[in-house]
Amino acid sequence: MKKKALGKGLSELIPEIEESPIKYIPIDNILYSPFQPRIQFKEDEDFEELVKSIKERGILQPILVRKKGEDLYECVAGERRLKAAKKAGLKEVPAVIKNFTDEEVLLIALIENLQRKNLNPLEEALGYKNLIEKFGYTQEEIAEKVGKDRATVANLLRLLKLPSIIQEDLLEERLTVGHAKALLALDEEEKQIYVRNLILKKGLSVRETEKLVGRLQKGEISQKKKELDPDLVSLSEELSKIVGIPVQVVTKKKKTYFIFEFNELEKAENFIEKLKKVFTV
Repeated sequence: MKKKALGKGLSELIPEIEESPIKYIPIDNILYSPFQPRIQFKEDEDFEELVKSIKERGILQPILVRKKGEDLYECVAGERRLKAAKKAGLKEVPAVIKNFTDEEVLLIALIENLQRKNLNPLEEALGYKNLIEKFGYTQEEIAEKVGKDRATVANLLRLLKLPSIIQEDLLEERLTVGHAKALLALDEEEKQIYVRNLILKKGLSVRETEKLVGRLQKGEISQKKKELDPDLVSLSEELSKIVGIPVQVVTKKKKTYFIFEFNELEKAENFIEKLKKVFTV
């Protein structure tokens, strides 16, 4: 397949599509494509408006399909319209039938979604990954095909190096691409997940995340609490037994603090009385 730039859209990729005959196909005979790059499908306000429009006027733009059997077809472009038509209760939809390779199906579906801004960054990255792994595309060829610069394609592909839990956050839109780029600056998965947890817990902005990552890289903060000296822990336990209350040990700026915990005023008074007896002996 000759590689063309994204240009004016699918008509640029498939010049003859506009002159192709339209056939009405039973909606139950059309399968969803396994090459569809969109993973998440949200029935948002725009989708409901599309359903309403289809109920009132029908489908104005035919969907694009390829043959998959005697009476079966695979949706190549127009999946959103197909889903809306099903929800609107249509029994058949207008379609243009073309012979496409798997490579063409993936590329057409990817371009259609990019034009309509239906993909989130992780879905887009996975689409590019499929073009590379299944069909041998280079980053330069992908960039030319979808009308983006190579650096943009490369940066999106880098998202797939993040831990799966962070990729899921991107997919569910708990994190933005800006957050993800900041996390990619960290060289250890453990650190990435540590910062990710702080982002979600504290609602950190991208700028705040970048500052946090910078401090972590410089060693100004540690992702783990310091392990306490076993001797100090043992000493705090011994003190706790002697005074009959919990005793915490804290080290800060090379100093050690023993903290006595009182949940009742009476216990604090009793503790002070014991100290008085000890020091007046």
